[in-house]
Amino acid sequence: MHDTGAKLIEIFPSIQGEGMQVGLMQLFVRFAGCNLLCRNCDTRRSWDAGPGFTLWPWPGRRTQQIANPVSAEVLYDTLTSEYPMGDFHSISLTGGEPLMQAEFIEGFARLCRRDGLKIFLETNGSLAAQAAGIAEFVDFWSVDLKLSKNWGLNGRLAEKHRRFLKAVPPERSYLKLVIDAIDDPDEIVRQLEKIDTHRYVAVVQPFSASASSIGDWDSRLILEWLQMLRPHFREVRWIPQVHKLLRIP
Repeated sequence: MHDTGAKLIEIFPSIQGEGMQVGLMQLFVRFAGCNLLCRNCDTRRSWDAGPGFTLWPWPGRRTQQIANPVSAEVLYDTLTSEYPMGDFHSISLTGGEPLMQAEFIEGFARLCRRDGLKIFLETNGSLAAQAAGIAEFVDFWSVDLKLSKNWGLNGRLAEKHRRFLKAVPPERSYLKLVIDAIDDPDEIVRQLEKIDTHRYVAVVQPFSASASSIGDWDSRLILEWLQMLRPHFREVRWIPQVHKLLRIP
């Protein structure tokens, strides 16, 4: 395997603010580049790589700028020297779309596995071949099903999501549905019926950047959505973005 190096946006320590691992301390590695470029994306700054990326420090250390691209070995050595790696639940690979740099992730994950560090990967669930190639090296998958009309994708990803889920194990994955309060439930269900999701846990997450806001969700609306989605998943939860509520990275 040839490590051509990864193009990153930033590295920072924080808590996981979404999904099944919410509240756990993670070290985030944000990859540059995305294959979808969704409307209402909340990380547009990750679409294009710059000449370098920012390493936000552990308390008491200094911020650093590191050149792109960076090799798996240099990234691993940097993380283990700058952060208390044993205190993190896992290393979160986020983006952008990390699977656009799957070859790099395999090499980096091999180094992490050697020392018992776990990999958490956040993905838009559209790159099945890349997921299959590294599935054995990822400990936790967060797969974003792009079903809401607010992504501006017009329901075009259902087949890609169906193929993607064949590559990732349900016992190590959860599916994230970012939903707008004004989305059409019937349209969401029509798309779900094209995807085999019954073995997976789903997390419904309210949109943070759209025509509606978290304030538009009351208990009645939350319960209606959970009841409507329940037949399509092993379990369904409604969890907002905690880090946005706390105004932290």
